[in-house]
Amino acid sequence: MEREPIVIRRGAIGQWASFIGGIALLVGALSFLFQRGLSDLSIGAFIVGGISTAIWAFITPQDFRNFITGRQVRYSTSAVFSTLLLIGIVGMVYIFLQREVITVDMTEGRRFSLSPQSLDVLDDVMRAPRDIQLTGFYTRQDLRQREVDDQFFRLYEDATDGKIRRVYIDPDIQPGIAQKFIERYGTIESGFNLFLSFVNEDGTLDMESTIRVPRSESQERDLTESISRLLIAGEFKVYFTIGQGQYDPLDTTQQGLSGIEAGIRESGLVTAPLDLAALAQNGAGIPADASAVLIIHRTEPMTEAEIAMIDEYMQRGGAIFIMTDPLLAENSFLREESAFNNYLWERFGLKALDAVMVDPASSGQTPLDIMSATVYFDNDIGKRLNIQDDPDSRTLFRIARPILLDENPPVNNGRVIDTSPYSFAEMDLRAVFETNTYQYDENIDIPGTQTTVAWAYDQNTGAKVLIVGDSDFVTNGQVTATLGNALLFTDGLAWLTGFGERVSFGVQAFSTGLPILQADGPTLDAIALLTIVIIPGTVLIMGLAIWFRRARR
Repeated sequence: MEREPIVIRRGAIGQWASFIGGIALLVGALSFLFQRGLSDLSIGAFIVGGISTAIWAFITPQDFRNFITGRQVRYSTSAVFSTLLLIGIVGMVYIFLQREVITVDMTEGRRFSLSPQSLDVLDDVMRAPRDIQLTGFYTRQDLRQREVDDQFFRLYEDATDGKIRRVYIDPDIQPGIAQKFIERYGTIESGFNLFLSFVNEDGTLDMESTIRVPRSESQERDLTESISRLLIAGEFKVYFTIGQGQYDPLDTTQQGLSGIEAGIRESGLVTAPLDLAALAQNGAGIPADASAVLIIHRTEPMTEAEIAMIDEYMQRGGAIFIMTDPLLAENSFLREESAFNNYLWERFGLKALDAVMVDPASSGQTPLDIMSATVYFDNDIGKRLNIQDDPDSRTLFRIARPILLDENPPVNNGRVIDTSPYSFAEMDLRAVFETNTYQYDENIDIPGTQTTVAWAYDQNTGAKVLIVGDSDFVTNGQVTATLGNALLFTDGLAWLTGFGERVSFGVQAFSTGLPILQADGPTLDAIALLTIVIIPGTVLIMGLAIWFRRARR
């Protein structure tokens, strides 16, 4: 039995050419849009599409004219091109939305939106005179993390209509740009470093305004608080008093204060040195722009002129942060009967005692290494100390002195940190410093709980005092010994200056406990390819197969 000859009709050739041409042109258009330019794929697809369309027009000119003019054509051809048109429209819309960073949160708990606190801060950004740049440093190994972070950062850019812009830099490829940040911060460590800077009118970054954005699990809090600090940068100025045996804020050794000085600047505050003795000698006063004055490990006593200058500063709402150590010399700073100690007692109800704290129950390597046993949470200074199940949030003082509080103070005052009930204040300083011996002597030493950190606040003048019976806890060698040391200093300074009130940011409460899920770029592209191209394309191929089978019957 002879087989029937296979007959290839001009109409079938033209129809197949139309299908191939349409698919090729669609692939070329999507490739061109997705890659933002011509590529080998898009050029090849356009060539195939053009040749196939030409064959279609040459083989079946009448069908081609009918398709172009919109007259009645074969249903199968219309269905194929309708499917191709749908794929093309959906694909182009996806690419446009991705490129234009248009975001819409349709979740019930608004889990992919910025919190109201963040939006309030971004309102201030819109009123700021200069734009802000978020600079992120990511190496080639960090590209996946950059894709994930970018989905979050773009929310800030979108909410400010581009007033906050994001720029990503590979320090290996652009070492010159990275060097500018290295000169300010010393190093750019691996781990996705982020910085915020004001942008000058000429488009360059104002490196003096640049601050680092911390990275933690509270990503929104970290970035929003950093933006708040940037907006108020320069409004707060902190003076380190120098001379008279005090620790140097620029000293990078273990006994220096370069760590906290850099931390203050990185938080957006301005720092400067201040020589109280020189000012008093010249008849000058503490500068009017002083948000707080830090007196750290002063050894020499204050003169009457210095005390008068400080009193004048406090009368106009000043703030002083005193960190003092027990000293053996008879004529030293804050001796119990010194003029400045008496001034603090009479004016604020606070006094440093000539004693050394000993606490066998709450201490480090020796009973002289005092750990914070009790913290009072009724003030902003101690709210982050001694957190349950977080031993690193405790403070550590080495050879500290107790602070006495007046039970009937002239102004509001209170305690921040106390020792345990098993501690005592050793009054024999010579035995401690010369022979390293300490033991409780009844009727001489002071038994029981002692205060190591105290505050005072004059509501009439706005003056604030914070006094700590140790100064070594903020030195480079000790400030990182435990997280509590850094927290005490930063929260204490924030309370003194009012800086904490300007950058406060509440935690966003979501209606569900599910985590926020973010995907990187390749994952999103894979999802788009599956939903936009593969699934409709599979339906198209199945339709072509059915049509081809029926056409042969």
